[in-house]
Parts: sequence; structure tokens; C-alpha cells
Amino acid sequence: MKEKDEFYIGYLDEMPEGNGRFLKKVLVPVFIFIPILVLVVVFFQRPFNSNIFEFGTITEITGTYYASPVPMLVADEGSLEGSLSTDVVLVGYGKFGATGIIKSLEEKNGILNGKKVKIAGTLIHGEGKTLLELSEEEGSLREVLPASIPNLEPFSAAQDVSLTGEIIDPKCYFGVMKHAEGKVHKSCAIRCISGGIPPMLKIKDPQNGNKFYILLSESGLPINKEVLPFVAEQVTISGKTSKFKSWDVLYLSLGDLKVDEQEG
Repeated sequence: MKEKDEFYIGYLDEMPEGNGRFLKKVLVPVFIFIPILVLVVVFFQRPFNSNIFEFGTITEITGTYYASPVPMLVADEGSLEGSLSTDVVLVGYGKFGATGIIKSLEEKNGILNGKKVKIAGTLIHGEGKTLLELSEEEGSLREVLPASIPNLEPFSAAQDVSLTGEIIDPKCYFGVMKHAEGKVHKSCAIRCISGGIPPMLKIKDPQNGNKFYILLSESGLPINKEVLPFVAEQVTISGKTSKFKSWDVLYLSLGDLKVDEQEG
């Protein structure tokens, strides 16, 4: 006679022997496999960078505002605590650049380029670079001070270069999101750069520290829209580079920008 199938009723104190043997065969390997899988994933996981977004903390900075190469505040000595770079790139709230906010501020306060100002926002920093999110938008400008610089500091002499790296959006990369690079961050980076956050080229150098270049057109104008197809890709760019304070600037034309074939 064929043996009857066992039937487990949940409210009974004991399950049938056959069900118990089956579950042991399945669950024991599962409980062994899951910890091993977790350890393997953790071991091979690429570590996050130590960049910081000081969310919820508003910092006031006094310095000189420059409209070029991108909206930037060169902080006065002592205006920033610790070892933060005093050459602060300004970005807007959310996925937007600072240009629109600055334009609104200049309609009320006059041209700010070269003026001494006090600006408040949320610090973003890491890898020797500092950004400031104008979190309060038009309320970010606290004061326009009497002092100003009549002659804006010139850029260093331009040099021809050919560089290979990844086009990133600096706001996310330097602290707002992690891991803010590579294909996993591509759609977010495109939205940020589309919104006016200046694109940058990141060149990996684990030994000496990564290097970053603000990307502009040959004539020094924003090139956000033009580089969108290349964002989060490994690219090779030929162009001219110069330096403004601690920031490197790379001037390029689209004809000088190629996706690296080895990376696809």
C-alpha cells in the first residue's frame, strides 16, 4: 500500500518527521551559504569615499565672489574652519547650479563679480575640494561688503593636454551622494549637469590623490548640455588646461572628446 503523504497542521506541537527532515536538508545549507555570501560581498565591495555633505548645518563664509570659471567664492583667511580649501565652488539647491540664484541676487544688489560678500549655505567637501550649496537660495546672500578687488586674478597660462577620466557631477561626488560615480550614478549625474551644476573630469590616481578639472568650452562658456552623452563614461579629452586658484580648468571642443574604447 502506498504510504500516505504527511500533512503539517500549524497549530500542532510537532511537525511530521518527513517535513522536518526536508527542512533540515534545505535550511542548514541556506544558513551556511548566506553568511558566506555576505562576507564575499563585503570583501569585494568598493569602499565609499570619505567626502562629506554637512546636511542641516548652515555655514556663513566671507570672501570674494568670482563669476568665472564657474560661480565661486574665494574665502577670506579664517573664514573656514579646519583644512578646508578656501576656493569654494557654488552650487544651487537640489539638482541645480548657482547661476540662476546669482542672477536673481545681482538684479537686486548689482554685479557681484569681484565684490566682497558674506554667503551662507551647506558645505560639501572632500579630497581637498570645497563646494557650498546655496540652500536658502536668494536668502543665501547675507551681506555685500564695501571692500572689493578692482583687478580679478588672472588664470594661469594655458597648456595643451590629453587626459583620460570620467565626467562627474561634483555636487553628488564630493558628498551629497555615495557612490556618486560610474554607470550606477549616470542618470542622476545627467540630471545634475542638465540643471547647471558644472561638469568635471575626474582622473583616478590612488597614490597621489584623484585630480579634478572643471570642464568649459574653448571660449570659456558652460558646456553642460554638450557633454551629457559622455557623462559617467570613461573618456579621453584633448584640450587646453589652466588653473584658477586651486582649481584646474579644461577647455575643450566636442571634437576633442572621445569615449575610451577599452571601457566601451
